[in-house]
Amino acid sequence: MNIPEQWKKNAYPEAKDEQVAEEKKVFKEYQHLDWSVYRQIRLEFLRSLPKADAGLLWLDSFEPKIGLFPGSFNPFHKGHYNILTKAEKLFDKVIIAFGNNPDKGPRSFPIPNTVKNRQILEYSSLLTDLVESLKYPVTVIRGLRNSTDFQYEQNQYRYMKELKPDLFIVNIFCDKEFEHISSSGIRTLQKYNRHTPYLLE
Repeated sequence: MNIPEQWKKNAYPEAKDEQVAEEKKVFKEYQHLDWSVYRQIRLEFLRSLPKADAGLLWLDSFEPKIGLFPGSFNPFHKGHYNILTKAEKLFDKVIIAFGNNPDKGPRSFPIPNTVKNRQILEYSSLLTDLVESLKYPVTVIRGLRNSTDFQYEQNQYRYMKELKPDLFIVNIFCDKEFEHISSSGIRTLQKYNRHTPYLLE
């Protein structure tokens, strides 16, 4: 990938603290890029500048906490978004991974525009294989609505830890107002055209 033209147009700050602040801001703006790709092209850009030592040093040593939020997400609804926003308070970056679940059929809902500024992956493999394929460490994020979800995730956790013992998983409960929302429930309501209040734009 080439260096974005916008980076070349913006004046780069000279003060060290401002350079670090600039790097943190740009990193947030380019969340849709894979971390390894972003890091490579940003370092290349900073090395081309005459006075970017502080920003270069910060980025070169930066090891972001990256979360991976997987699911079939058919659709990715307001309950999922509630989990995502909570996760983004814990992690520097959250990747949304849309899984193709053969037991649930193909995804029939589009990816909402609300989340398209994040990095989005699609996968058909086991989740542990997806984690293995990434070039950096991630923590898997699992959203929970109630105790039933928790019991299900406990069983899944055992399988995943056997497949990948060094896997890290964080469970996040949604807020109470989203406890009843499920993708299957939305698909049922869609048959009667009553599903839109639960969807994102």
